[in-house]
Amino acid sequence: MFRCYSIVIALIGISSLLIASACQSKQLTVLYAAELPLIINPPHGSYANLATLVEQTRSTQQPSLFLFGGGSLAPSMLSSFDRGAHIIDILNTIEPDAMGVAKREFSYFEDELSLRAYEAAFPMVLSNAIDPLTGANIDGAVRRIIIEKPDIKVGVIALIHDSVIEEYLLQRLQITDPRKAVLEQIGLLKAEGADVVVLMISDKHDFVHELLRQGSVDVVLRTDPHHTLSSDNQHSSDHPGYIFITSPGTSAVITINWQDSDTEKQVGVDTITLNQLRPDKVVDAQINAYNDRISALLGEEIATLATSMNTQRYDVRTSENGFGNLVSDALRSASHTDVALINGGAIRGERTYSPGYVLTREDISTELPFRSRITVLRLAGRHIKAALENGLSQVEQVAGRFPHVSGISMNVDLNAPVGERIKRIMVNGQPLEEARIYSMATSDFLAGGGDGYDALTLGTEVPFSQQVTPLIADIVISVLRRQQTISARKSGRINYMPSIGRND
Repeated sequence: MFRCYSIVIALIGISSLLIASACQSKQLTVLYAAELPLIINPPHGSYANLATLVEQTRSTQQPSLFLFGGGSLAPSMLSSFDRGAHIIDILNTIEPDAMGVAKREFSYFEDELSLRAYEAAFPMVLSNAIDPLTGANIDGAVRRIIIEKPDIKVGVIALIHDSVIEEYLLQRLQITDPRKAVLEQIGLLKAEGADVVVLMISDKHDFVHELLRQGSVDVVLRTDPHHTLSSDNQHSSDHPGYIFITSPGTSAVITINWQDSDTEKQVGVDTITLNQLRPDKVVDAQINAYNDRISALLGEEIATLATSMNTQRYDVRTSENGFGNLVSDALRSASHTDVALINGGAIRGERTYSPGYVLTREDISTELPFRSRITVLRLAGRHIKAALENGLSQVEQVAGRFPHVSGISMNVDLNAPVGERIKRIMVNGQPLEEARIYSMATSDFLAGGGDGYDALTLGTEVPFSQQVTPLIADIVISVLRRQQTISARKSGRINYMPSIGRND
């Protein structure tokens, strides 16, 4: 409830009263968007649609700002070539007031993120990270920023979750305690005169609800269009300032009202689906130029699908998958190893394909955008088992570590404790021997312990047969091209125990 006090002054000889308000009503509009790694995304809208929304928001008489929540420098087929530079180029045209750094911004590691930060014509905010090389923040990023609008100062901070270290196999970055970091930055923003404090997050942080209730922050912004796929759906908050977008291609227009003599604020939110807006002509032309350039390079036809194929996120992260089988089989074929392993998080196309579809080089590059390279290991059977247990440890969370295998079949009980879920492992038709040394083809990311695959670091790397270690996408293209017609079928490699009904 707003509290506004007025002073009534009676002037002798004047019949009217002069009322001077002791407080002033203020309003701020915040446009927020995040999680847009694809510059062309027909079902959900693109940056060209977002540019129109930004223009509409800025054309009003009320003070406004555009905050971009990140999560967009990867993965995409084009990002695999330029490490997300095209996203920064397009954002420079749209001109956000600030961008929060999320986990995906580290897809190509710390130095590439620093390059993107210097290319950006807007500040990148990261409030709880340290680069040991400098003892400071990631080069080019800021811990907080004050954005000044007419009669309003808006403080912006952004938190990153410490799981980024494991998920992206970062060797340098150190994540500081998020609660301690955010409290420190809030204190500094208040001392600098911030009227409104906005916190951007990309993962769950329970303490932010307390910050909202206390009035330490006014708005918390988060986007995760895949959140509803996970069994962890405890994201709701009864505080109007907690704004969590779970639908793809959706932006939020947040209106904040308050009196300058009162810390209490009213927050209203409208969510807008981007594909409902007309595309901005300038940004649309910019996007088409990028698309034409890459399409000419990647139009080569590879193979025809004899079956349907599904690379949707849930499908590749919770069960055996036809495309996952094609990738792991290609790795084993190219390296002549006993087994092969790839993680579901490496597959990013999120598409369905019909029988008869002709796969192109662009399709494979879109499905496998991270430019990972093949690595061949020799390791004991017990380490293979430990690696597979890790891969199956977070199925309920639809985690990217889910394993796709070749040369291996296993029976799995997801009701069993983590680390004890595999009940039988067969290697090329024979029971796995824990002491035996096997050869395995995998990605350099997993071989280095990424996605929790620490067991693979216990193996011994074997030089690949070619002089230049090829990209996994190029290996898949080469193998599939020779087959011309391919089937993307399941073959009983990962069998869930019947008691939980997952043999679909």
